[in-house]
Amino acid sequence: MGVKTISERLRGWSPIRFYWRDGQPTVDWCLTDDIRFTDPFFEQTITRAMQDPFRVLFRHRTAIEALGELEAQNPAAAPSGFIYHMSRCGSTLVAQMLAALPDNVVISEAGPIDAILQANRKNPRVTDQQRSDWLRWMVGALGRRPDGKGKRLFVKLDCWQTVEMDLIRQAFPATPWIFVYRDPVEVMVSQFRQPAYWTLPGTLDPARFGMDPQSALQVPREQFCGRVLQATLQAALDRYQKDGGLLVAYQNLPDAVWDSVGKFLGITFSSADLELMKGAAELDAKNPYYAFVPDSASKQKEASEAIRRVCEEMLNPLYQKLESCRLSQRSVPP
Repeated sequence: MGVKTISERLRGWSPIRFYWRDGQPTVDWCLTDDIRFTDPFFEQTITRAMQDPFRVLFRHRTAIEALGELEAQNPAAAPSGFIYHMSRCGSTLVAQMLAALPDNVVISEAGPIDAILQANRKNPRVTDQQRSDWLRWMVGALGRRPDGKGKRLFVKLDCWQTVEMDLIRQAFPATPWIFVYRDPVEVMVSQFRQPAYWTLPGTLDPARFGMDPQSALQVPREQFCGRVLQATLQAALDRYQKDGGLLVAYQNLPDAVWDSVGKFLGITFSSADLELMKGAAELDAKNPYYAFVPDSASKQKEASEAIRRVCEEMLNPLYQKLESCRLSQRSVPP
């Protein structure tokens, strides 16, 4: 028997970690041949997979170039859509509704994608072209299913990664994208109830959000969170004005998924698909063991004066611009 190609050796395996080992970009892999990514977040699916001792004991570790070889031997189709978002605005609901359909593969806020987008912070010598290539290889590897199932791949990015839209567009110039957003007050309150990692200064390069390291550590927490959200909204608005996308407001969910989102992404949902999506929409997106409970009123009531001031000064003008664009947009791509 001949030596197996990289495509044959990694069939059924998914990249689960990107990191630097002895100064070299490295990828860890996990066998996921019989696992669907149906959890709210990528890491939850991998944690579930790693409960199997076999998957813990038998692992692959490769250089980043292995992903390039895999892509060269067996090119992957580009994703069917990217899901960008403002955070705590219903994007996980959108992802869960799409993941409910057997023909879809949904990768939600995958750590390896995050690590690649931040690779130039870990190593300043990493170029944007390298990050673009690595991202394309990584997304292709994450979307591969050995059984041939998974006709469509959707990638949900983390909130802050919206500021990298230009680079992601460089890697996937033809992939349509949506941006989900919500009343800034409600988003800020959610971040203060249960902070995401990026709300803590030092976890991301503050230059991405127009701040220097010293000022990022000195401003009040409301101001720092507001600056990240401000940069996120501005990036989405700038990209929308360049080449269009689909703007999705929280108040229009879940109906917008089977209506405008489906049309924009070129998907025709069957009656069975609609039932599956409606079933997913009845559950709490981040904790599907519980039913969804509306919380806009409680968040508006809970908002502090500091939060309202940040929203009024930094976020509401961009929010209103997005609303204006949304109300005049088409539901299908040009």
